Amino acid sequence: MPVNGLLLTLTSDPALAETARQTISAHPGATLGEPQDRWQPLAVDTPDVKAAHEFHEWLESLSGVEQVDVIYVGFDESSLTDTAP
Repeated sequence: MPVNGLLLTLTSDPALAETARQTISAHPGATLGEPQDRWQPLAVDTPDVKAAHEFHEWLESLSGVEQVDVIYVGFDESSLTDTAP
């Protein structure tokens, strides 16, 4: 299972930014960190790489999210051996 550490840049509109945070926090596997101004740290645990990519695209499409930066990607040992030839 990939674990992604992301840093979101949210809109400067406080109400829209809060709506984005609430929407994201309701998503399974998503854990919000402590926000700093417009920057919102986020960790997400997805079942596979495709789901991680789809989650990233979903974030980019949300109102209130201006930018999504990937700051960490980790894989557990079993996911690496499951895909080895």
